[in-house]
Amino acid sequence: MNQQTADELIEKAVKSAIKEYSKEQKAERKRKALHNTKLLLKNYHKIQTSIEEAVSDIKQLEQDYIIMDDSDELYIDSIRRSKLKSLIVIAHIDKALDLVQEECKRKGVPEKYNAFVSCMMDGMTYDDAAKEYMSSKPSISRWINEITKEISIQLFGVEGIDFI
Repeated sequence: MNQQTADELIEKAVKSAIKEYSKEQKAERKRKALHNTKLLLKNYHKIQTSIEEAVSDIKQLEQDYIIMDDSDELYIDSIRRSKLKSLIVIAHIDKALDLVQEECKRKGVPEKYNAFVSCMMDGMTYDDAAKEYMSSKPSISRWINEITKEISIQLFGVEGIDFI
């Protein structure tokens, strides 16, 4: 084998490896985007509760707890920032859910969205959803995956499209 042939083989191998690595990275990003979407939706109610219950203002504290120093103020600022981020995330999720719900209604398949909410956000099992929406468990699973992808696109924008 001459040097040119060896170089060509090496170049092809490198290009093939880069292409395979790129494909694996895209699949991993897609998996993470869908995982993150499901995680946000499954914890939606907990996030809402944390927003409502977080003590982020001195006025919310009992008089017994009002002895504070600078580090306590930093801690409260951190809670405020977390509460604000949570508010933004919840508002963004609400908007995404509204858009996907409207799209399902427009397409004449509101049961897909309803099954999604029942399973992903309200904790209904796929078996119970299949009975509730007069469908099969595999159909419910497929609907949930479809809606999750749509919501991922709404939540993550262009990156969501690239991942899905």
